Amino acid sequence: MAALVVALGGATILASAARAETDIDSWLTQDAATGDWGGLRSRSEAAGLTVDGYYQTDLLANPVGGERQGFAYAGTMEISLDFDLERIAGLAGTSFFIAGYWASGDDLSDTEIGNLIGVAQAFSGRTVGLAQMYLGQELLDGRLAVALGRLSVGDDFATSDLYASYLSIGINSNPFAIAENVPSFSADPVAQWGARAIVQPTEQIHLGAGIYNADPDVAEGGRHGVDFALDPENGVLAIAEAGYKWHQANHAGMPGSVTLGGYHDSSDFDALDGSGRTRGGNYGFYLLVDQMVYREGGPESAQGSAQGLTPWGALTLAPDQQINTIPFSAAGGLVYRGLLPRRDNDLTALAVYHGAFGDRLRDRSAETVVEANHRLQLAPWLHVTPDFQYVIRPDGRSDIDDAAVLGGEIGIDF
Repeated sequence: MAALVVALGGATILASAARAETDIDSWLTQDAATGDWGGLRSRSEAAGLTVDGYYQTDLLANPVGGERQGFAYAGTMEISLDFDLERIAGLAGTSFFIAGYWASGDDLSDTEIGNLIGVAQAFSGRTVGLAQMYLGQELLDGRLAVALGRLSVGDDFATSDLYASYLSIGINSNPFAIAENVPSFSADPVAQWGARAIVQPTEQIHLGAGIYNADPDVAEGGRHGVDFALDPENGVLAIAEAGYKWHQANHAGMPGSVTLGGYHDSSDFDALDGSGRTRGGNYGFYLLVDQMVYREGGPESAQGSAQGLTPWGALTLAPDQQINTIPFSAAGGLVYRGLLPRRDNDLTALAVYHGAFGDRLRDRSAETVVEANHRLQLAPWLHVTPDFQYVIRPDGRSDIDDAAVLGGEIGIDF
């Protein structure tokens, strides 16, 4: 809770300073809560250094169901520095990125509900640590982007901008089952040593591949992200995907995309039958699709408009049921941008997440979560999202009552 108090207190102080310099309307239309720092921010970016920061908190309670009823706060603050080394040192297409984070609070799913598909994506443990830190290089006129260093797999693979509309880890920011089955599939702010390359041979097609350290001990929160050990014998995660997009921004017609990917982790995995045996290697696949079906003003006359309704779906498959907790998962939902009059940047979202437990876990069947929310974009740098979730058969067990979860999220870009 201290992180929330500090962040909101800091935002209040910064807001007061901003209001002293400009009127409230101007403040609510600027890109960041702290503004341009008297021109310093713009000059810094022009010189090659971009400073960003955000704070996000999920405040949730389950008044009904679960193992017990209660309330939990979860929050993450992250500050990043992005160095454009072309401007700074004349290295064409080269950049260096580094970020640190402060995670605090509790996971309501762990402390009260007892379910697998966590209801608070803002929960990243209780720690201060180094997040991503990598050197990037663009080649072939920007069609090829490579990176080497401390990377988060989920930032580049099995993800979509639509997934940020939700609070549940069912899909934010990746399908939950991948990380459940393969803990080396990290998501920001957790990072591992890795290298990845993404090539876009045409405007519609992208191909990506990456290889990452899969040692789970390195990613432990108690090591604060600065355990730089690298031993491939402890496991390597390899991942690749191919995607096709159509009718994207500034094009007539309604946009959509499809992405197919697969991964292999060479680590040892414990058998789920309690025998104590291990199996070497694990693999799986994922399929992501989305397609706008309604655009305000019509698909052609509103060329490039983002307002409208977009359904999406995500499937994961991890065939080896001896070691995979969730061999199959499915998720789907709807995102509507600008549903309410004069609220063009708000997002209204509905989703269903379903995870089927493997046949080695005979006392657990499947867990399903339904989520509905409305993201109020109060300023470019501030959103508030009232949220409702309903957890059906928590942890796939019949002895835990279905849980209703109420609350919301606050996000501030500094």
